[in-house]
Amino acid sequence: MANINLLPWREEAREKQKRDYLGILAAVFIGSAILVYIALSVLEMITDDQRARNAYLQSEITLLDKQIAEINKIKERKRDIERRTEIILNLQQARNLPTHVMDELVRIVPPGIYLSKLEKKGSLLLIEGRSESNNNVANMMRKVKASQWLSDPNMQSIVTQNDDIRQLQRFNLRVSIKGTVADEPAKTEPAKKAKGAGK
Repeated sequence: MANINLLPWREEAREKQKRDYLGILAAVFIGSAILVYIALSVLEMITDDQRARNAYLQSEITLLDKQIAEINKIKERKRDIERRTEIILNLQQARNLPTHVMDELVRIVPPGIYLSKLEKKGSLLLIEGRSESNNNVANMMRKVKASQWLSDPNMQSIVTQNDDIRQLQRFNLRVSIKGTVADEPAKTEPAKKAKGAGK
């Protein structure tokens, strides 16, 4: 008589396939979770490293900003010191300027010219006087051009005036003074009377 297997082998096969399928799914899930965890950990490390770099760069930028501010302050102080030094040097050079100008006037005033008024306005010297002839005035202007302390003679007016004894030319001359302080405010000296003829 033939043996008949009545065990539910088909159900057992299905159960085995089901268990195998669930095992594979669990292994895939666990593997995926591990990969995701590793990827997140790597990304977190990269992010932390970048944050550290950004923090370092920010601290360096802040330090450089402070140094730049200090450098700007130093430059400003240097410019201020240079300005003060320049003013002091100019004042030092201009200290004896009136003496040089008066001494130079004695040299440039030719015989036949009589100065009646000198007035200083800033870097300009206004000269009023009388001359026996126009040639004397022209000679004086030539000497001003060659002078070490005076320059740019500019004749404002020249008028013939009859004196009791002789005929004189009354003139107004404007002259620039060399070596004056640029920032010096315009000052007007009291009118000075000068006699006489230059040598």
